[in-house]
Formats: sequence, structure tokens, C-alpha cells
Amino acid sequence: MPRRASLRDVAAAAGVSAATASRVLARTGDFSPATRAAVLEAAARLGYDRSSTTRGRRPHPDPRLIELVVGALGSGWTDQVVGGAHERAFELGYDLVLTRERDDPADDWPRRIAARRSSGVVLALITPTRRQLDLFAGFAVPTVLLDPRAETDPGLVTVGATNRAGGAEAARHLVAQGYESFALATSRLRYRYGRERERGFRDGIAEALPDAEIEIVESDWTGEVSQGSVDRLVALAADRRVGVFAVNDGIARTVANAVRDAGRAVPRDIGVVGFDDDPTARGRGIPLTTIRQPIRDMAARAVELVDLLRRGEPLESQHIELPTDLIVRRSTS
Repeated sequence: MPRRASLRDVAAAAGVSAATASRVLARTGDFSPATRAAVLEAAARLGYDRSSTTRGRRPHPDPRLIELVVGALGSGWTDQVVGGAHERAFELGYDLVLTRERDDPADDWPRRIAARRSSGVVLALITPTRRQLDLFAGFAVPTVLLDPRAETDPGLVTVGATNRAGGAEAARHLVAQGYESFALATSRLRYRYGRERERGFRDGIAEALPDAEIEIVESDWTGEVSQGSVDRLVALAADRRVGVFAVNDGIARTVANAVRDAGRAVPRDIGVVGFDDDPTARGRGIPLTTIRQPIRDMAARAVELVDLLRRGEPLESQHIELPTDLIVRRSTS
């Protein structure tokens, strides 16, 4: 007998991802008429019948479980994500299952989730592979990416913060505080949201002071900064005030402590702004001015979107961004 057409076959014939094909066939998401037509035509031509496959229907009652998949536990970021997701899931009548991604390539957590026939999945700050996303699409599991590290398939639903606007607000604040030279403390790991924060900061400085130059301070994402970078900041502050924007609070905290240890006053000589408003960074050293992203609200919104996808409701947008806020503390004032 001829092989039955799969969702992957439909996606390939339509020139889209399996995730996009699945959502078009499920009548969820906001896609162009051309994309919808291509998928539906391919499905009809190949004889793909979603309702006749185990992937297109649930053989068991919906257990009203939402899976929250994280890469690590124990950080302030993760704690807020778990709290926000759990609270909103409970309000909507779901139980929340916490699944941790392992480094072991043999760990097939997507299939475990599909076997549980969960109502949906929130992927929190991890980078799913194409195979993993195709599995979720094939099993018709509504999936939302929370603060994705990398660029994603246009058909995927994501929730994040206004990273670029937050970076611009940090720049405007440092200019308003009278700093004359500027530095960007950024990570060697070029995460998507880090790049957006950096672009926003550059835009803000260019708008306020078109001739200003920006020194680069390289770090890793956990906050380790080279002594050479600290020495350059200290030298730059010899005859002018320097405003530093760090793409996360861990880097900002390291920079603030290092320049103070080198004999410069914070914020008189060097002002520092971070990003996240990480609660674990608030109690160490000088209180840190930062751009707060609403992590609990972002996690809650991701759960709401899973619920909407499960019920086949239209979404206002495929990519949701919640607004950031400037929190001014003693590192700049």
C-alpha cells in the first residue's frame, strides 16, 4: 500500500515549516492568504487527512496539563517564570508540569510531553531544535516560546519584553544624568534579546548625542568581565563621566564592583545600568539602576496563549512583547 502522507510532506510541498502547516490545518494563527492556500492545496493534493491520524486528534481526554520546559533551575529568572506560569495556569483550570531540558542528546523530552497528551507547552528560555519543533507540530501540541534566545520560525508564537525600547531608555537616562562618554557591556554569546538591547542603547545614544562614541566591554553572560575592559573604563573616566549599559544585571553588578575596587566612584565617575531587575542581584553592593522586564507577567501571558491556541481562538499577534520599565537606584543617581 502507498505510504500515507505526513504533515512533514505537506509542509515540504507548501514550502513552509511543519509548525506553520500544523497551525494552518488547525485553523490557528495569523497567516497570509497565500500561505494558507499553499498549505491547504498541498494537503488536498497529497490526500493528507488530519482527523484520520493519531497526530491530528487526541485519543485520550485532555488532561488539562500545561508543560513548562526550562533549561535550568535555581535562578531568579526561572523562579519568577515558574511562579507566574503556575499562578495563571491555576486560574485557568490547568495543572503545571515542570520539565527540565537535559544536556544529554538522548533525552527525548518532546516525545515524553507528546505521550502525556498535554494541553500545551511553554518553552522558557531554551533553543528548541527544528526536529523538536516539528515533533510538537506533528502531535498538534500548542507551543509558545518564552523569551527565545534566537530568531524563530515566523509561524511560532513567542512572548518577550520590549528589549530594544529598554536599551534606548537606558541610554536616555544616562544622558539625562550628565554622563559624557558611554560604554556597552555586552555578552560574547549573541542572544537575540541581548542584540536587541544593544541596538536600542546605540539608537538612544545616537539620537541624543550623534557624535558620541561607545566603548565595548566584553563579558560572558554570567557576568565575568576581563581586567583589560575594566582598566579601559577606569582610564576613560579620568577626565569625564562614563555611563555604562550592561545587557543584564549580572554583568552590570560585576562592572560596578570592579570599577569601585579600582578607585572610581559609582555613580559620580561611572554610572551603571543593568537589565532584568534580577531579585538575586539587588542585595549585593550598590543598589543597581536597571531596566525591569516583567518576567512573571510574561510567563503568565505565555500560559494564556497556550490556552487560546488549545481552544482555537484567534491571537492578537504571533509575537507578544510586554513593556519594560526603568528602575532608578543609586548606581546612577
